[in-house]
Amino acid sequence: MISPPAYPLPSPTARAPDSAAQPEPLSRGKRSVGEPGKYWPQNSILKIALYDYAMDDPYVLAVKKAASEWLPHINLTFEFVCGEDGDVRITQNLPGDHGGRSMIGTDAKNAPPYAPTMSLPADPGTSSFAVTVMHEFGHMLGAHHEHQHPDANIPWNRPNLDRLFDQSELQTNFRPLPRSDIYDFSRYDPDSIMHYSIAPSWSTDNTFHSRNAMLSADDIAWANKAYPKARHQPGPI
Repeated sequence: MISPPAYPLPSPTARAPDSAAQPEPLSRGKRSVGEPGKYWPQNSILKIALYDYAMDDPYVLAVKKAASEWLPHINLTFEFVCGEDGDVRITQNLPGDHGGRSMIGTDAKNAPPYAPTMSLPADPGTSSFAVTVMHEFGHMLGAHHEHQHPDANIPWNRPNLDRLFDQSELQTNFRPLPRSDIYDFSRYDPDSIMHYSIAPSWSTDNTFHSRNAMLSADDIAWANKAYPKARHQPGPI
C-alpha cells in the first residue's frame, strides 16, 4: 500500500507538468475523487505488461481476475502481455510486502520505458491480494485516495503517523487533497475501494475503519462517468 517496491517506482501522485488531457470532447461527471487530466483516452486498449510471466501463470490469472472487476464499468480494454512493452508495467514487491503502488492514470506515460509503473504483492494467495489489485488499478485509471477527500475529515493522529511514515508518504497518501479544478470531487465515500483501512492508533478517536473488499456503488458511478460506455442504439424497425 505504501511500502516501496522491489523495483524503483515513481511516486503515484507525482504530477508531470505536461499531463495528458483527453482529446475527445466528452463530459466528465463528478464522482468520487478523480483527476480527469490523467484519464486515458476513451475506448483505449491498455497493454498491461507483466515482464517474464507466462499468461497462464497463476499469478497473472489472479491479477487479471481482480483487475477485471473494473471492466464492466468502463469503456477501456485491458490486454495482458508478457514482457516489458506496455502502457502499464507491473512488478512485484519484496516478499512480505502486501501493499501496492501505482502511478496515477497517464502519468505512466512519463515513466522510462524500462521502469515499472505499478507494484503489487508477490503472493496472490493472501486475503488482501485482490483488494490491493483493484485499488492500484483504480489509481491506474485516474482515481485518487478516497480518504484524502477534503470532506473525509478523518481525525488523524499526527504524532503516531509521524512515527510510522516519512513526510513524503504522509503527503502522498494521507493528507487531504486541495480543493482544485484539477480534481473531480463528489460526496465522500467511506466504502470506496480507494479508501485505506485505518487502524485505531492512526486516528485520535481510535475508530477502526475496515477496507471494502469490492467496488462500491460510488466507485462504479465514477468509473461509468470517467469512461462511459456507449449506450445501445436500437436498429431500424
